[in-house]
Formats: sequence, C-alpha cells, structure tokens
Amino acid sequence: DAYSLDADVAGLDRSYALLAEAFERIFARCGVQVLAVQAGGGEMGGSEAVEYMVRSPGGEDTLAICAACGYAANHEVAVAGRQPAAEERRSAGPMEEVATPGCATIAEVAAFLGVPESATAKAVFFDTPERGLLFAVIRGDLEVSEAKLKAAAGVSQLTPASAEQIIAAGAVPGSAPPVGLTIRPSVSSVPSVDQQGVLVIADQSIVDGGPLVAGANRAGYHLRDVVYGRDWRASLVADIAAVAAGDPCARCGAPLALERGVELGHIFKLGTRYSEALGATYLDASGAERPIVMGSYGIGIERLMQMIVEQHHDDAGIVWPAAVAPFDVHLLRLGRNDATRQAADELAEELEAHGISVLYDDRDESAGVKFNDADLIGLPLRLLVSDRLLAEGMVELKPRGGQAEKVARDQIIAQVRQRAQGAGRCVRLWAASPRHSRARSLSPCGRS
Repeated sequence: DAYSLDADVAGLDRSYALLAEAFERIFARCGVQVLAVQAGGGEMGGSEAVEYMVRSPGGEDTLAICAACGYAANHEVAVAGRQPAAEERRSAGPMEEVATPGCATIAEVAAFLGVPESATAKAVFFDTPERGLLFAVIRGDLEVSEAKLKAAAGVSQLTPASAEQIIAAGAVPGSAPPVGLTIRPSVSSVPSVDQQGVLVIADQSIVDGGPLVAGANRAGYHLRDVVYGRDWRASLVADIAAVAAGDPCARCGAPLALERGVELGHIFKLGTRYSEALGATYLDASGAERPIVMGSYGIGIERLMQMIVEQHHDDAGIVWPAAVAPFDVHLLRLGRNDATRQAADELAEELEAHGISVLYDDRDESAGVKFNDADLIGLPLRLLVSDRLLAEGMVELKPRGGQAEKVARDQIIAQVRQRAQGAGRCVRLWAASPRHSRARSLSPCGRS
C-alpha cells in the first residue's frame, strides 16, 4: 500500500498520474497483462478510482468492455448509451387505468398489452439504514444496479423492503406505482417531519423514454401512458441501471461485452475525507490551516503471484518471468562421484558470487524426477552438471521452455549473466530423511 499527501487537488492529480504510471510499469515488468478500468471508491470513497484487472473466467468482478474504443469499467459503475426505442417515442395520451388480469411479471404485462418491456416501468423497494424506505423506478427491460443505487442515494446498505413497509408507504406490493405516492422532494439524510413520504430515485431511462405502463396500486390493474414530469416526479434522477452484454457503449455506440476479472490493484483519489476526520492538516503560505489532500494506492501481492502463474505456465508447470522468478537458476547435479559433486558445489558458489541466485538440487534422485521438478518450479534457466558433462568440460544450459545446449564450463557464468536477473542467493534442496517424505531443509550454498 502507498499514500500520497499533497497540499491541493492539483498536487493530488500529479501524484495520482505518477502512481498510475508506476503501477502500469510494475505489472508490465511482472509480465502480467492488466486492464485499467473505471471503478467506484467503495468503502474507501473518493472522487476518482481505477482498478487494475486481469481478465479471468474465475474472477470475482464483472467488467464492461468495449472492443471498439477501449472503454472499460467495473460493472458496478459502467454506463451504457441507451436510446429510447421507436415505440417509446410515440405521443402520449391521457393516463388511464387498464385491467391486466393474471399478469404478475413485466413480461406478462407487456405481452398482455402488446407493448415491449422497454415501454414499462419496474418498481423495486429497498430499506436503507440512512434514508428509510427507498423506491427505485427503472425501465422494465433493465435491472437495478445496487452499487449505483447506493451511490446515488448515499446509503451504505440496501435490503429488500418488507410487504409491511411497502403497505405503510401507501403502496400495494407487486403493483406499486410512482403515481399517487407521497414522494419526498429531494434526497435527505433521514425522513424528517417536513419530508415525510418515500424517497424515489428514477433511472435516467425513465426520463428519457416516452409514455410507460406502470402499476396502478391495485392488483389486476396497470396504468397506461404514464409520463415522467407530467404525472409524477422523483426525488432524484440518476443512472441506476446495470449494464448488460450487448448494450451500446456510451462513448462510441459499439456493443459492450461483459467479462470476469480479478482485481490486482486499486488507486483512489481520497481527497480530504480522511484528513478532515483525523485532523491531518498543514499550514499554507499564508499561515492558514488546510487539510491534507490524500490519495491511496494498493497492489494485492498474493493475487499478483496467482495471476503471474495463471498467465505464465504450461502443461509441465510454472514458467516464471525472469523479473519475478524466486531464483535465476535451477542447478541440478546428476551423478554421485566426488568430482561431480565438487564441480556442482563450486559452480553454485561461483554463480552466487556473481550475483546470480540459485536453487541447487543435489538430491540423490533420478534424472527424471529432477527434470520434472525443475519444470514444475519453472525457473528461467536450468543448469545441469553430470559425470558425462564434467568429462567433456561442459555444462548443460536450458531456458525454461527452450532447447538445451552445451556450454563450456569457463563460459557458463558469462552466458548465465546475460540472461539472469536478481540478487545472489543459493538454496539447497536436501534429500529426505527417513522421517520425512520430501525435501525439508534449506541452507546457504557450500554448507553441509
């Protein structure tokens, strides 16, 4: 995690841009392909936020992505460029009540009246801890985004309202209309004596569309030709619709795709929210006390490791990018004679002395076991010292996923240094004792 502390918003903007560039360089160096997406502040809050996502079928987040223009956003804040359908732009007649017997769903009402679902209004009631009963109204073919609704209403939690709460507000569950209810004129922190009634938030699609079919506040009936502004008004109009696959991009109109993603990093412009709460201030040039303007920046290290492996592996195991591999070289010794053992020990020490980190496998295992383990661990370079190679004055060098080649012993350090990165470190995999079924001890090179 990192935080930036600045004197003003302009300073925050500079810090934010610099950290965003740093994040992109970090992920590129780690060999991970990330997508920077627009995001909400969540519990952290803030005026602007970006998440760094890796596309993954197993991801916990849904992303809205436009392949045409590059727009990308977390589904919780994604917007679509919807336009009213031709049927919605027809002229409205006077509002009238019509019978809709046996129609309990939007689809059933639309089919019975011969209108598209986009020409209906959907009503959803929620209970909120900060603002009491909340009534969301959205076009019938759309779904409410609870994340957007919470942000618009300024509440921390939404729970489905009970039938008793809906009835107490003067509405009939399953047939509640926005028409005829006592609606609060604006969003307020809590219902007060002079602001009784229901807090109603209408999606922008309700305002932009034409006449709609809405509930009539009694079972078996609906209202036709309900027009926003003429027949009712909401406490607030906002984008509270969840984006669906195929919706037009708000930037270019091309269809949006929905994909799953894993969040690796998140950057926020926190502003003065926390500095004001904590009394974190400074004195400006005139001696006036000002709150520090903050930014927050975080990377999930464990998630990053997971995504590196997900993007860099094959059927045999991990293929670590050189910049983030736990070691530069995997050194294998094959053969049990003293000369081979001494040659492998000396090579490990020489590599370490040249700043090359080494994982040294000197277990008395078969070649197949050692080769398979080396591929599974997946270090960038594998070096092999064996009885036969020692007699030839050679060492075998094999890049992970590449072809093995013989290199003269006196040239191997130079060859490895051209390819390897990292601080010198050397670790032995010691043979299992009778009480243990696998390697159990890690020790510096050259120590028994």
